[in-house]
Amino acid sequence: MATSPPVSGYCFGPFTLDLRSGELIRNGRRVHLQEKPCSLLLALAQRPGEMITRSELHARLWPEDTFVDFEDGLNTAMRKLREALGDDIQSPRYIETVRGRGYRFLAPVEATVLTEESAEDHPAEAEKSAGSVSMPGQVGEATPQIRANSRRLRLSVAALVGCLVATAGIASIQHWRTAHARRISVAVLPFANMTGDPSRDYVCNGITEELIARFAHLAPKHLRVIAPGSAEMYAHSSEPAQQIARELNVRYLIEGSLQQQGANIRVAAQLVRARDQSRLWANVYDGDLSNQFEFESSVAEAVAHALSLRIPALSQAEYKPAKYEAHDAYLKGLYDLSQRSKSGFENAIESFGEAVAIDPKYAAAYAQLAVTYNLMGQYNWMSPGNARSQGWGAAKQALSVDPGQAEAHAALGLSLWFYRWNLAGAENEFRKAIALDPDNVDAHHWYSQMLMTSGRFSEAEEQMQAALETDPRSPILRTNLGWLYFFEGKNSSAVAQLQSVVKENPDFLTAHYKLWYVYSSEGDRARAWEEFQWVIRSITDPEHEGKIEDAYAAGGYAAALESLAGSDDPKYYGSRVDAARCMVFAGDRGGALRDLESAYEVHEGWLIYAPQDPAFASLRTDARFQSIVASVRTSSGG
Repeated sequence: MATSPPVSGYCFGPFTLDLRSGELIRNGRRVHLQEKPCSLLLALAQRPGEMITRSELHARLWPEDTFVDFEDGLNTAMRKLREALGDDIQSPRYIETVRGRGYRFLAPVEATVLTEESAEDHPAEAEKSAGSVSMPGQVGEATPQIRANSRRLRLSVAALVGCLVATAGIASIQHWRTAHARRISVAVLPFANMTGDPSRDYVCNGITEELIARFAHLAPKHLRVIAPGSAEMYAHSSEPAQQIARELNVRYLIEGSLQQQGANIRVAAQLVRARDQSRLWANVYDGDLSNQFEFESSVAEAVAHALSLRIPALSQAEYKPAKYEAHDAYLKGLYDLSQRSKSGFENAIESFGEAVAIDPKYAAAYAQLAVTYNLMGQYNWMSPGNARSQGWGAAKQALSVDPGQAEAHAALGLSLWFYRWNLAGAENEFRKAIALDPDNVDAHHWYSQMLMTSGRFSEAEEQMQAALETDPRSPILRTNLGWLYFFEGKNSSAVAQLQSVVKENPDFLTAHYKLWYVYSSEGDRARAWEEFQWVIRSITDPEHEGKIEDAYAAGGYAAALESLAGSDDPKYYGSRVDAARCMVFAGDRGGALRDLESAYEVHEGWLIYAPQDPAFASLRTDARFQSIVASVRTSSGG
């Protein structure tokens, strides 16, 4: 009888317990875990959904001839394991305590075996052998038949490395005999505009973004699709396919081009396996842009067939605008929004507005309109009140048309958190968005930021890593990961992360801003001044830049900061919260408090960061600061 290959690891959430190395890995990064907590995790992860009694754990982890205080030892190991996983005993995500009896592992677990290469080369066979790879992790989900099959399939795993060698003994191969737990990974690269008409760039951008969206919803359990932000970085790139795939951590690439012949267009597309650059599928589509939906469906189905993926039946057909002109305006809006500039945002508002005017049932256009308004306010290119009301209204309109619009839930969550300081309501919307679309980058990113402002740092990091898995090259995600490290007090990690962003994206303003915050908070005025100079060159005109540099020459760093913060024109300091940072870095606590009070008066969104922001650490014992924080927390329900 054929023997199933041995289990090589267990995957759950962003974590992998690697049995070969004896290490716990979170999104590719090793998590320090001592021997007993590591062995405890293995015991629980092997039987997800089952209650493991304390006596069973005693027998497995502390044999009869081991003379230790078992109760204290188990409690200590469990505490360290929860810390490593970032789990909360009050609202557990991974380990539930069954009071007085034992523990239950809640998260779905995926077992991997030592056949990775064969699974990677033959995704169809891997899918057949894997079947349903997610194991039941909630109470009552594991059926008696599944448990019986799981028991029959247990086998010994010899010579486990490190802490697992001494304590594991036996590992169970689950009922599904998974060959490979990871999803097939694909990147849709920007379609090349070969029409000779730059005005057609928005069409190429739209085709790329909509194909990404189509693939992301095609077979989410089996297919991981890189987000548009990371894919866009390879527009006009001459890098070889292998290098692009390595940088994006994908196996397959979809490439394409747009040509125009008279009134008709020709779209060519192909699927490439990056490892050997072999072409697995290719086709050419002729027609006009009104047939774009049919083209996208054809490409998605053909690629799924080439990858031997079974396409599940959709609960409802994807919405198709009644008129092509509405869709064309929507594509222009996506292109304008992707520019992340003031003029781009303004054009996006106009384009999305045109789309919904033509087709009032176009929920996706309403959702993107909400995103644009929200970001306009965050970039300080629209008043907080206007951004709050317009973004909220567009998101609610999108959901009234289509309650299943994930991006609308994410946009509503951003509006609730940033503009209304309603953390509980925002968390609810972010969770809805992620449930509808587990790979929604905006939902994970904004949820991470909300958790960061709540002081829930380990959860925030988990959400940011989830966003980065889909959008690994995104400068804003990588920058805000560095900012999260800063909030956690990991300043050296913050600096390293932010410097890596600046190295690859020298003109990325937000990364320079955050480096300025970190250096200033550390008192490293030389480096802070370097970053501050970069910032003022980007946000001021030559006249104001000269005034600030003159102030620096006359009074040093503090005088330069006060010069920027004291400007009457808000575009030169970004926000009153930023002005407060300038004042506190300059050593003027009173000025910082006045600016924070001014920010509260206009309900400036950035004030939601102040209670946790290390930049304001020196103000935390001040009664005025405590009053501001109390007001913000009252508004947020915290």
